[in-house]
Amino acid sequence: MLDPKKAMLLRFSSYGFLKNLKFFEPFLYLFFLANGLNFTQIGWLISIREFSTIVLELPTGVFADLTGRRRTMAIAFFCYMISFSIFYYYSWFLIFILAMFLFAIGDTLRHGTHKSMIMQYLDNEGMEDQRVRYYGKTRAASRLGSALSAIIAGAIVYYVGNYNVIFLATLVPYTFAFALMLTYPKELDGEPAGASIVSTWNHLKNSFKQLYKHAGLGKMLVNASVYDSFFKISKDYLSPIIETLAVAMPLLMFIEHEQQRTAILVGVVYFFVYINSFVSSIKSADFMERIGDMGKALDMLYFIMASLFLLVAISLQWNLIEVSIIAFFFFYTLYNLRKPMVIGYVGDRMDSQTRATLFSGQNLLRSVVGMVIAPILGYLADTMGIAFAFLFGAIALVVVGLLLPISVKKS
Repeated sequence: MLDPKKAMLLRFSSYGFLKNLKFFEPFLYLFFLANGLNFTQIGWLISIREFSTIVLELPTGVFADLTGRRRTMAIAFFCYMISFSIFYYYSWFLIFILAMFLFAIGDTLRHGTHKSMIMQYLDNEGMEDQRVRYYGKTRAASRLGSALSAIIAGAIVYYVGNYNVIFLATLVPYTFAFALMLTYPKELDGEPAGASIVSTWNHLKNSFKQLYKHAGLGKMLVNASVYDSFFKISKDYLSPIIETLAVAMPLLMFIEHEQQRTAILVGVVYFFVYINSFVSSIKSADFMERIGDMGKALDMLYFIMASLFLLVAISLQWNLIEVSIIAFFFFYTLYNLRKPMVIGYVGDRMDSQTRATLFSGQNLLRSVVGMVIAPILGYLADTMGIAFAFLFGAIALVVVGLLLPISVKKS
């Protein structure tokens, strides 16, 4: 019989694996472009998603803390499934707004909730000192799901010949994830007190008191939100860049159809990107221990990311497409090394009953940044080229990093 602790780690990891079987993700921008949208319109869609997240993030975090996290997660996956269905059946800009809104509801219900459940489990089991390493393992499973997803998605696009069907395919793992949420033990719900105006207000007040109680928590939330948002918005520019290479790549010239060439190259590149992310997530705790100081490690990874933005800008300007793709490869390395440290840092400084709300607060800040920068990056990509969009990102990251460095004396 499987040890109960290993069984729970398997459940958490299975969630991450299934959640990241998002077959549409490597092809999202190509899907929009194939349906007649330009980068500016795509930027507005992303901005609408982020604005919806801003409006919904805190209420859904409070909803999770006060009414039960398992129920919240199940509702999240149901909203995702409706969103994917709309993307599959329709192909015009206005209906995409509705799909993005439903996707945002799913994101806001899910974002901080599952992290809170993991933190709750570690508290219950007396494993608080293992936050970075434990979360790194569960995140590694999600990266493995992403790697498998890229290969499957590439094969689907190659054989079917359109991007819409990958949303239909994504419904399958998300149905299993929906069922998995219903099997989580009740104690991971926390101590739901029921939602009312008074309980909601008191919960919000107690949650944000922690920003004053723990020095550096607010700074970390802003720093991580900016970092995460620039990564989240910019990473999807990889597929159009790969498409540029696929069209002219001699090795793929035996394939007549350009979309099929793109499907093969996107699938292969993203597979290795996500395998790299899988390894990076596992190694996060080791990297932190090697540096010896969490703050130093967080800042180091932050400024290396800013340097990679600059490298992408320069390589695209000089038409060194392969170099820019390699830089994207390391985007994912840095992000997945840093993410478990951020979760460990903030998890240590949050009260257990308010974690979903404060994790949602971080995602709200990230969405504010994303809502602003997505149209800017899209407009710069349309009018001046993707290189200038990444130059803007490099400058913005450096400015924020200098203003909000992380200082931690003990890892």
